[in-house]
Amino acid sequence: MDGLEKLIAFLSRHFGPARLFLICAAWILALGAWGVIAREELPMQHKIVWEIPLELRAPLYAKFDSGWYLSIMEWGYGPPPPQGKPSSHAFFPLYPMTAKLLHKTFAMNGFHAGLIVTYTCFFLAMSLFLREGTERLGERGAWNSVFFLLLFPTAFFFAAVYAESMLLLFSLLAFRDARRGLTLRAMIWGALLGLTRAFAMAAGPALFVAWLEGRDKSRGRFLRALLVGAVPIAVVFLWVYGMGWVKGEPGLFFRSMEGWHRGSSTIGGIGDFFRGFTDNLRIGELNRDKTLVLDYVMVVIFAVIAVYQLLRRRWSDAVWTACAIGLPITTGLPGGIPRFFAAIYPTYFALAEATRSSPRARVLMWALSGAVLLAAAARFVNWQWVA
Repeated sequence: MDGLEKLIAFLSRHFGPARLFLICAAWILALGAWGVIAREELPMQHKIVWEIPLELRAPLYAKFDSGWYLSIMEWGYGPPPPQGKPSSHAFFPLYPMTAKLLHKTFAMNGFHAGLIVTYTCFFLAMSLFLREGTERLGERGAWNSVFFLLLFPTAFFFAAVYAESMLLLFSLLAFRDARRGLTLRAMIWGALLGLTRAFAMAAGPALFVAWLEGRDKSRGRFLRALLVGAVPIAVVFLWVYGMGWVKGEPGLFFRSMEGWHRGSSTIGGIGDFFRGFTDNLRIGELNRDKTLVLDYVMVVIFAVIAVYQLLRRRWSDAVWTACAIGLPITTGLPGGIPRFFAAIYPTYFALAEATRSSPRARVLMWALSGAVLLAAAARFVNWQWVA
């Protein structure tokens, strides 16, 4: 018994309390159970997009982009695609290549390797999230923040064959060490963040501000802050152009993105973003598919949160939220907003703080968000677009 107690104490110090692990594990299992019900019992249209052998070995929460990640895990980045076609070259390497290492080392199903990476990142991230929440809001506020995160409308992506859990983990590490004034470590985490998703560019300016907010008040701190903030942005561009250069086509990333009809320039992206909303409204698409409304509702909600963060003098949080709103608008990428925004973890602290004296409002928000989460997860496992 003494050995067990020591083990639990060790795990609690380094990986968070046992109840956090149990809550997160129960949440993953509950999502799995709900996915089975949504697939087999709910009166929803279920599509089959992949070939039958691939569909049969795909986990519930492996759809859409999971197939591109799988192709990188099992086959790597292939030759440039034909003109106008999307390809795996639009996906950043850290998540699929980490899973590829497991896949090749243990002859493991690529999907399963991806889930191992997802779950590992998720549990590590939740421990860091709870610790930061405790520092900001105290223990009760931190636990309230945990439930805001787990009940976020697209939180199921943290348990899917997607890179969102890895993005969350490296975001937490980068901002933690930036505030502590640990230059090299913050730069390393920022570099790994930049290798995870292009969305890391939104964190760059916020990391700069977070450094200036932190413990380092010495001379030269502005330069160090600039370095920390520049690293994720620089790494994103290094991968975007470096990967194309290796394949003999420097603009390959952008050509691949155009296969999904993404904006290839800032002006083009802004036009696509707002034109998409008006076009969908005009043809009645927003009434037919309510998930399209979620893209634009998220922008409004997060804009309100950014204002709240400014009023609370949470400068780096507000900058990150604002940049996260600006990035998909300037790239014409509204369809990914509900998923991308899930990893902007300071918003959960803001929601917990704003409802600290209003438990009924907090429970109501949990209920509404949880209901949307169930609906979004049901759509996803049935091959219906969410984000």
